[in-house]
Amino acid sequence: MDSTEPTTRTTAQAGTLSLTVWPDTPLGEHQRYAYRIEDTAGGHMLEGRDLFTGAGAPVAAERAMRDLAAFLSAAGDARRYAIDNPGSTPEHQGLFPDWTAEAARQNADALTLLAEEEQLSNPSQERSRPAPDPSWFERPPGVWVAGTRGRSL
Repeated sequence: MDSTEPTTRTTAQAGTLSLTVWPDTPLGEHQRYAYRIEDTAGGHMLEGRDLFTGAGAPVAAERAMRDLAAFLSAAGDARRYAIDNPGSTPEHQGLFPDWTAEAARQNADALTLLAEEEQLSNPSQERSRPAPDPSWFERPPGVWVAGTRGRSL
């Protein structure tokens, strides 16, 4: 890692999980981040160096934190699905060790808030959505809008 890259660690709390990320040595054009996940309820800790986010220039550590929270949320969702559907093999099963997936399941709401923090703190950058077609109830009588059909109830 060269001296121009940030080396500070960023830590966030998501329920009983304490998450820390920091820039690691880039791999090719992809910035690699190291991370630590600590479960204060279970006393477990996991460190990894396989969080890749951004291509070319490093991204802000807050973005890497949101990405880690999103991956943990996916692992928690997979764990919940496996519990609800015994014998199934969820898509994101195995992203993290079992204790991590279970802790993510138990802290799902906090992880979701952390993963979506940018949208919550900066609502002006919300994605714009196209306006829906008006329903046939909202059209004046006798007016036909080309290319659309009335919706059935």
